[in-house]
Amino acid sequence: METVVESLCCREVSAFWSLVEELAPRPADVTCLTQHPGFEACCLNPFVLKIAYTHFRQDHGPLQASTHEQYRYTAYRQAIRWAYGVLGRSIRKPLPSCVVSTIRQQFQNGDQTYQGFQWPCLD
Repeated sequence: METVVESLCCREVSAFWSLVEELAPRPADVTCLTQHPGFEACCLNPFVLKIAYTHFRQDHGPLQASTHEQYRYTAYRQAIRWAYGVLGRSIRKPLPSCVVSTIRQQFQNGDQTYQGFQWPCLD
């Protein structure tokens, strides 16, 4: 990742790692949130992301972006909601790098340029 704040391991963020620790029984081979059985369903499944994006669009309007960018943005929101629940407006939390990398790999941008994490502007 580009910055230190983006270079987090899911094990370093209790909200994300607790999702793995809560698995009962916890498989020994699940050593990363991206290996959690719920990760693909929540953050990588295009059918789920399409429904989640429809809900986002209803509340916030459409994103002026390609389908893959919409899926990527929605997958990031899904991961945050899964770990933290609903955050208020302008409250942002960085995602672990493994989550970002896996989502980017699944929904690649044609030119491979991505915008990293940004804290909200408090103007």
